[in-house]
Amino acid sequence: MIELVPMSQVDLEEYLKTAVQNYANEKVKSGNWRQDEAFERSKKEYDKLLPDGIKTKGHHLFTIKDRVTNHKVGMIWVGTGNTDNEIDGAWIWDFLIDERERGKGFGKETMKALDDVLSSLGQKRISLQVFGHNEVAINLYKKSGYRVTNLVMSKDVEQ
Repeated sequence: MIELVPMSQVDLEEYLKTAVQNYANEKVKSGNWRQDEAFERSKKEYDKLLPDGIKTKGHHLFTIKDRVTNHKVGMIWVGTGNTDNEIDGAWIWDFLIDERERGKGFGKETMKALDDVLSSLGQKRISLQVFGHNEVAINLYKKSGYRVTNLVMSKDVEQ
């Protein structure tokens, strides 16, 4: 149903046009960052993680293609090198199915295909972080066999 294709430089540039802002928005929505600092902090994180773009050692960026139509339906970015997260195994940095393609099984198929790719790279574990308000993603990950290993909770204190 889907194929994971190594991302091109053009696709990376297209992805980054929205990814940096989207990540900043998610961090603000989750209460982690202030609005006035979010974009710059997000940009710094992406620059640190991908200093050499698609050629960054230990990072694998894929375009997700529908095998039937050959159209791009999303992207997934996974790290297999030594990361600051001190994770044993691979780390999913980002995963996105285009809004108009959601609900068609592409997410579930991508998770299966990623297992195969990472297994071929000798990885024994895959970890990720998901924002607590993203219930659709949480449900997909649970159905794909992921389990909660840590849970961070917070609340705003009334002034």
